[in-house]
Amino acid sequence: MNESNKINGFIKNSVEDSFFPNVDLREEIISYVNESINERISNLDYAPVSPILSKHDIIEIISKYDFNKNNHPQDVLNDVFDLLNNGIVHVTSPNYFGLFNPTSSFWGGIAEFITSIYNPQMAAWSHAPACVEIENKIINYFGITAGYRSEETNGIFTYGGSEANFTALICALVKKFPDYTITGLSKINGNPVFYVSSDSHLAWLKIAVQSGLGKSAVRLIMVDKNGKFDVKKLREAIEKDKISGKQPFFVSATAGTTNAGIIDPLDDIADICKEYDLYYHVDAAWAGAILLSDTYKHLLKGIEHSDSITLDAHKWLAAPMGTGMFISSCPGILSKSFAVSTNYMPDKYEDNLDPYASSVQWSRKFNGLKLFIPMAILGHTGFRNMIEQHIDLGIYLKQRLIENRWEVINPSDLPIACFIDSDGHMTENILAAVLEDNSHWLSMTHYAGVKALRACITSFRTTKADIDKLISCLNKSREMR
Repeated sequence: MNESNKINGFIKNSVEDSFFPNVDLREEIISYVNESINERISNLDYAPVSPILSKHDIIEIISKYDFNKNNHPQDVLNDVFDLLNNGIVHVTSPNYFGLFNPTSSFWGGIAEFITSIYNPQMAAWSHAPACVEIENKIINYFGITAGYRSEETNGIFTYGGSEANFTALICALVKKFPDYTITGLSKINGNPVFYVSSDSHLAWLKIAVQSGLGKSAVRLIMVDKNGKFDVKKLREAIEKDKISGKQPFFVSATAGTTNAGIIDPLDDIADICKEYDLYYHVDAAWAGAILLSDTYKHLLKGIEHSDSITLDAHKWLAAPMGTGMFISSCPGILSKSFAVSTNYMPDKYEDNLDPYASSVQWSRKFNGLKLFIPMAILGHTGFRNMIEQHIDLGIYLKQRLIENRWEVINPSDLPIACFIDSDGHMTENILAAVLEDNSHWLSMTHYAGVKALRACITSFRTTKADIDKLISCLNKSREMR
């Protein structure tokens, strides 16, 4: 049987063979996928970073599939690789200096593949005890590393920071207003309000809507001259709300703001939360990774006093997308917030907490394996080396910018630079020229009232040579505009 007949033939066989082909065909397909990925990786240094397919091109490729007939698997995969190679921003490129989207590790990709084949059901402990305990192991490790006590540490894997932050807000409402899970906001005397900085991730506004509080409950506190949560203004806002009959209940500090990589004064905010009996959360979705660096961990001093932490492994720990964590130092708060009973779920097994009764989600993917396998293989040392390499590259990036008449305006120790042209050229025009060149990708942000270019080290593939190429591209783009 020739290759075409062999590949197409399985569709005419049993349903089982159609959905899960025999071992020979599986190995052929996996080999083809591996070759295609290897070819792409070998060209990453020089390939365009931004999409080169137009929307029309993309729709034209997709339009051949009306789902009324079967297709040769390799034809489908060819089109998929064409779409992915030419129709996305390549965050895995060493020349991507954009948002917190890292190159995912090979080990994380292997974990993703294994998870999809085994497809464990994570809702109930009894259905996937090995998987739940693997995730508990990781949560406990990061909780202890942050300074929580082992016996108090608990948490859950999430699909990202927004879900983890939403979980924190619900836990805070339940802790402050225990009847919230039954009566909602209707029986609370005085409107609950919470506090985040004006430079925090403004998913908080969406979270306020999801929780029923509404956007008017969000207090966006101004940052100081260094981009940090202004503690004096926080105290003033709390006092003002208390006098007016509002119910302050929650503060979230940020460890590594998206725009500038600034870490809020975690110790000072902890003191205020203790004074006013407020739930204290730290959104460390990105910079929480430096907990693994003995050299830079001190930058997160004060995080140990928090009630909970958001940490996204898919931001700086080289995990595939969808590997977030909510880590808590409040025993029992998750089950108090999310416990439900049904007549169709398996009975609770001994003292083991079922994930569906302690999280926002019900059925969900085994996301923890995407961090467990890399952590088990590379260990603390492997991740520490990557993080400290990124920080060293960030220092080099800022030095090279300054040497080339760019002004770095964000005072961050982390590998993110907000910068402007010292000669006063328009930021938007320079960025447009960089993106048009399509050899690099970076973004624009507002920092300290200024429109600035923003570059962040996100890939373990990035080297000093790649930074030198970025500087050349920036200089060329400045001259063009």
